[in-house]
Amino acid sequence: RVYATGYSGGGRMASALACARPDLIAAIAPVAGLRAGRPDPAQVSQPDAASCQPDTSVAVVSFHGTADFVNPYNGSPDLRWGYPVELAADRWAGLNDCRQGPVTRQVAEHVSTLTWTSCDRRADVVLYSVAGGGHTWPDTDVDLSFLGSTTREINASRVMWDFFEQHPRIGRA
Repeated sequence: RVYATGYSGGGRMASALACARPDLIAAIAPVAGLRAGRPDPAQVSQPDAASCQPDTSVAVVSFHGTADFVNPYNGSPDLRWGYPVELAADRWAGLNDCRQGPVTRQVAEHVSTLTWTSCDRRADVVLYSVAGGGHTWPDTDVDLSFLGSTTREINASRVMWDFFEQHPRIGRA
């Protein structure tokens, strides 16, 4: 039961750790930073497949605002960010051999999920999308208003802990 989370660059770090050392990680929970490998330098709107080839599945829960201007939800031409968040989640679903999904569900007025299930080693992938949300941590007490809107409709810390409890690493790496 080893888990990794992080916010922004820390979310990218947790993602990179899962790509590089999936044998150590049961699940990750990036906030405003989910990646599934570096952007492809030749086409930044796509991940570089060679930069994330884990040899075992890692469960993923992630949170991202659709109005995030630091790490834009729909991607950017910046090589440090590149491709869209939903593409990152979909790539993790492929890496985890998920056979169902994505299923979209509205969980609050401004929060929806995309969920992939029936994955290898029960390594589900869930993306929480916050409509109009900024580059923020859902339900934080820290004033991040300069980074956009912070939702109070979900508590990312609680949601990720519930996800972690439900996703211990299954089987051997």
